[in-house]
Amino acid sequence: MKQISKTFTIFLFFLGCLFENGTAQKLVVNFEISNYKNDTLIVGNYFGEKQIVKDTLFAKGKGKFEWAPVDRPEQGMYLVLLKPENTFVQFLVNATETKFSLDFDAKDLLSVKFKGSDENKMFYEYLAFLKDKRVLADTLRAKTERAKANNTTDKVAEGELDKLDKDVKKYQTDYLSKYPTTITALLIKSNIEIEIPEFKGNEDSVKYKRYYYYKKHYFDNIDPKHPALIRTPFLHQKVDYYVNKLSNQQPDSLIKTLDFVLEWLEVNPDAYRYYLADFLNKYAQMKMVGYDALYVHLVDKYYNKGKASWVNEENLKKMTENADDLRPILIGKKMPEIVTYKEDNTPVKLYDIVSPYTIVIFWAPDCGHCKKIMPDVVEFYKKNKDKGVKMLGICTKSGDKTNTCWPAVKEKGMEDFINTADEYGRYNQKVRIKSTPKIFILDSKKEIIIKDLPGEELDRIFNEILSFEEKKRLEKQ
Repeated sequence: MKQISKTFTIFLFFLGCLFENGTAQKLVVNFEISNYKNDTLIVGNYFGEKQIVKDTLFAKGKGKFEWAPVDRPEQGMYLVLLKPENTFVQFLVNATETKFSLDFDAKDLLSVKFKGSDENKMFYEYLAFLKDKRVLADTLRAKTERAKANNTTDKVAEGELDKLDKDVKKYQTDYLSKYPTTITALLIKSNIEIEIPEFKGNEDSVKYKRYYYYKKHYFDNIDPKHPALIRTPFLHQKVDYYVNKLSNQQPDSLIKTLDFVLEWLEVNPDAYRYYLADFLNKYAQMKMVGYDALYVHLVDKYYNKGKASWVNEENLKKMTENADDLRPILIGKKMPEIVTYKEDNTPVKLYDIVSPYTIVIFWAPDCGHCKKIMPDVVEFYKKNKDKGVKMLGICTKSGDKTNTCWPAVKEKGMEDFINTADEYGRYNQKVRIKSTPKIFILDSKKEIIIKDLPGEELDRIFNEILSFEEKKRLEKQ
């Protein structure tokens, strides 16, 4: 019995279908469920990472329900959800079938029978075929593992496993050849792994060649144009693996990865819209250092270039403002020149501070987290100031509260810092500070090496930077 949840993996999920031009006809689906006592039934569909409720059906008789939506549903894989256990049965909606029924037992969800839907019959026949082969494969693998544990080999079991693999591939190949336009054919192809050719070279060379080939061809068997693509359970798993497992997680590399996925999906309006919004929301909320560059890139390249026409003007303005705030302080950029003032009103220009490394910390006297991390920051400075490190402390209190900065400097032991503030908060015009503490490590040219690091980790991260720079220096010699 299957349970529905936000995230789950079902190995027998595939989807696809061809679509036709012309006016879509209405769809009617009848459900007859034995051993089902509830008088309601939920119909939903997959949509990216989620399952969306489409309708709530009320019984027209014992275990009998009818789904006749006003508008024809989009192509995809749908679910009928049984209450209260939240178990479910899957079915396919394509562009051509207008009326079909499915009968099953609520206590045996594998007993589904269809009338009037060749697509669903073929889909379930394929699932049954895979199920039988998997049971046999598990038995044969167990035999080979037992032999291996006894330091022997079971040639018969190995041979049967090889034959089983060939049988499955032949079934798939024959099916794709015989029914190329069916939903199941498209689903089968989408879930066939890419075959990697043999490469020559040493072990490391072959490893990298295999990796880059696999990554380049990862989506080859998935038709991005298919209108049902976003309403499948496998697409999100595929995209998620490509972005988060197969790709380098450095921001610059991830930007190229996101562009590749979005370009690939641009021919599919529903899937493109979903993933553009999904990526933007994900990286807007992600707190990993440097990932704000992904948010800025998506806003600049897509939203501000008219490639997200569904976004209203008010939301677009907010996105743009957020990106504008982040853009000047992205890692790798030079920190904007800012001027702040000491207690005696002496101006301090950031670029007048000559040092191989400048640490800039924005803080506030009444910031609880600032109070917590400041002893670590002070200790860091004591340990590293002889290495030429300069520490610029900028108190973010403005107006008549600026005077609260100076007693707090002494209270927190920050007297050795270059301590400044600005009663007018003018630095916010160039460096927008929305929360404190906020720490930047700058190089001699005031380029941002890293930012938003925890104060408790400042010493460790700084010394990792020193080690990395020393390694680069030695490599150049």
